[in-house]
Amino acid sequence: MAEHKRHQGHRQRMRERVQNYGLDSLAEHEALNMYCTSPRQKDTNGIAHDLIDRFGDFAAVLEASEEELCTVEGV
Repeated sequence: MAEHKRHQGHRQRMRERVQNYGLDSLAEHEALNMYCTSPRQKDTNGIAHDLIDRFGDFAAVLEASEEELCTVEGV
């Protein structure tokens, strides 16, 4: 429960940072986390990190096929 409270409002803070300073103000995993969604409002930060680790960088994740993406746990 404490973990949930620590991350509460995280996406909103990232959105505000992008609005104020642009997408380049985010680390790759943060930018990717902005695009990850979960039907249960699950924290997707770990999945974003795993995707970057698996594919190397943000652009490679976007270019990956659905089949490739599904090899990462949680996707």
